[in-house]
Amino acid sequence: MKLRNSIIAIIALSSMSFAGGDIIEPVFEQETVEVPVEPVVIPEPAPAPAPAPAPAPVVKAAPVVVAPVVAEALGLYIAGGITDIAAKQDERANLFSEEDMQDRQVGFTGRLGYDFMDYLGAELRGTAGLSKNDVGYPKFKQIGAYLKPNYDLTDTLNLYGLIGASKANLADSSDLDAKKTGLSYGLGLDYAVSDSISVFTDVVNYMKKSDTNSLWGLTIGAGYQF
Repeated sequence: MKLRNSIIAIIALSSMSFAGGDIIEPVFEQETVEVPVEPVVIPEPAPAPAPAPAPAPVVKAAPVVVAPVVAEALGLYIAGGITDIAAKQDERANLFSEEDMQDRQVGFTGRLGYDFMDYLGAELRGTAGLSKNDVGYPKFKQIGAYLKPNYDLTDTLNLYGLIGASKANLADSSDLDAKKTGLSYGLGLDYAVSDSISVFTDVVNYMKKSDTNSLWGLTIGAGYQF
């Protein structure tokens, strides 16, 4: 009986073996699989652009300072011109016409002055008669000192006034060459031809005083600014 059971067991085991059944679990060998890894190349950062060169500093040339001439700083000028002189007793002299008992002379006027402010200057002037008529008057002589207010009408045209004291020779019944001092005033225009040269015309009352002759002069001339 025992033999029989053993044979049956052996046959059963053999059948299971042919059927693919394994009692013992198969053992697998583990192989190491190497995966090739390509190296990652990290690009180098681009170099920073070079900074733009700083602009060269601009060096301004120092202005050339020219010392002004003293005469220019003071506004010094000289001028001269031909003067029409009219003198008359008791009545106002007329510069533009011949009248009875009136003396008309041609003279020369010299001027020296300077403008010490924008609208004010000072001037010395003198006038001397060069010829005379036959009514008994001596050759005219006058000298005066004036303040000279002025105003620029344009860049080249200047209006000026004269106010001051004058000394002149006067003809009267007692002394044909008497000299008296009194108020004098005038008005004129000056036109600049260039920075230093100008032409002018003015009318001056040489003597404004009671009991004196009427003395007027009209001058046309030119001046030079230093």
